[in-house]
Amino acid sequence: MPFPWFTDSITRVRAPLVDNAYGDPERDWAAAERTPLTGWRVQPVQGSRQTTAETIPRDGLERNRRAFGPIGTDIEQTDRIEWAGATWVIDGDVDRWHGPTGRLAHTEIMLTRMEG
Repeated sequence: MPFPWFTDSITRVRAPLVDNAYGDPERDWAAAERTPLTGWRVQPVQGSRQTTAETIPRDGLERNRRAFGPIGTDIEQTDRIEWAGATWVIDGDVDRWHGPTGRLAHTEIMLTRMEG
């Protein structure tokens, strides 16, 4: 990673697909493989902390983070991420962004989890 401040480590959690009782594929999180990934930068998302009672869901508070990492990282939208003692889901696509020269510069993922 060309940026020296990308010092966070995350863990990619990837679960295999298995057939459930109805024969439909689903993720087997009990058999998930954990892979540590270095060279990441995890940051809060502007506005991710709502404070008024009207914006807080009755079942909890949603937390969001944006993570930037190396361009060649093997990460899929269906993976989960462990970071800062919590498990996060990838919200949306795994984006691979180009820098000003046109070369791939970094990978970006949005992370989300519920609290409470």
